[in-house]
Amino acid sequence: MRSPLMLIAPLAMFAFGGPALAGGAECQKAAQTAQMDHKKCTASKEDCVKYMQEAKTRGWVGIEYDKTEDGSMVVEKVIAGSPAEKAGLKAGDVLYALNGVDLNTPDKDKLKAVKSTLKPGAVATYTVKRSGASKDVAVTLGTMPDAVYQAMVDEHMKEHVDVAAR
Repeated sequence: MRSPLMLIAPLAMFAFGGPALAGGAECQKAAQTAQMDHKKCTASKEDCVKYMQEAKTRGWVGIEYDKTEDGSMVVEKVIAGSPAEKAGLKAGDVLYALNGVDLNTPDKDKLKAVKSTLKPGAVATYTVKRSGASKDVAVTLGTMPDAVYQAMVDEHMKEHVDVAAR
């Protein structure tokens, strides 16, 4: 269940690195779901293209993460040279909060509001659990490199080709 964050990540990342629901709720949900647990995207190709085009302007963290069954987000990989690496995020860190908002909050509007502020140059403070202790890590978000962006688009669009071929 690897998820390249670009993201995420905003999308966030994203879901951590980028917040906007530019392609609509269905595309955003499908893109996050597909990235988190490799399920096929159910949004239209056009909606996904629009969403991903806008991902280029969102803040980029530079991690890959797994979302566990209990909803915890565990950093699997920190991209070399990324804002995450510069800030000191490490593989194995468990992400709990973003700018003081629990990442598993049932109040999705509150989390969406925080994510909407995450543009390149903004500082995102992640509360992480590392070696049993909580720690705040401030990440100055960057712009997703072209190669990372292209890999994300290629991987996601491949899902649409695979679905259409069936």
